[in-house]
Parts: sequence; structure tokens; C-alpha cells
Amino acid sequence: MSADAPAADPAGINARALSIGIAVGAYAISFGAVSVAAGLNVLQAQALSALMFTGASQFAFVGVVAAGGGLVAAVITAWLLGLRNGLYGLHLATVLVPARRPSERLRGWRRMGAAQFTIDESTAMAMAYEGDP
Repeated sequence: MSADAPAADPAGINARALSIGIAVGAYAISFGAVSVAAGLNVLQAQALSALMFTGASQFAFVGVVAAGGGLVAAVITAWLLGLRNGLYGLHLATVLVPARRPSERLRGWRRMGAAQFTIDESTAMAMAYEGDP
């Protein structure tokens, strides 16, 4: 365990996970309302939530569409904003699969793909406990 990482505390981890769940739930409700106000139907908003795993990118996509920027501009904007999560994920892969098990590390396209499912909140939680067994 690193010197400045908090000690493993299942109750504390659960409380932090619950607080993140509540915050992400509030984002989801807000995103649904903003999407419908921007002219998307409920199915389109749900599809964005299923296919785009970063809230900031979802809001950017809807904002560009609502401003009349077009679908291509919305997709490019959302992708560029979500790209930062991929960069988090590249480091997080080394945190989540410790060096003592190098055979289990993700490599190549699998590592890049897994990085796309990383969000700010999961990165913060993982980094807070980096080095714990």
C-alpha cells in the first residue's frame, strides 16, 4: 500500500461508492431532462446512455445537437471529450491488475477497449486505493 493511500475500509469504500452512485444518478436524471428538452426522444436518450459511457460527452453531444450543430459535429465533440477517459483507463489498467500478475494484464486492443469504460469517478476511487492488496 502506498504511504498516502487510505487503509482498506470496506464500510468507507461502500459509503464512497454510494455517494458516487447518488451523484451519477442525479446526472442521469438531469441528462434525461436535458435530452428531451433538446428534442431527443426517450429512446434516443437511452441509446446515448447505453452507448456513451461518459456523462460529459453525453451532455456535449446533446448541447451541440440542440444548438443545431449537426450530428457529425456532435459525435466528434463527444468523442474528443471522452478521449480523456481513455487516457485515464490506460493508467488504470496497471492499477486494477497489479504487476504481480502480469499474465492477467490487458494488452493491445483489449486494453484500449477497456479504457473506454473508465469515468472520472471510477478513476478517483481506484487512484485513492492504488497499491492496496
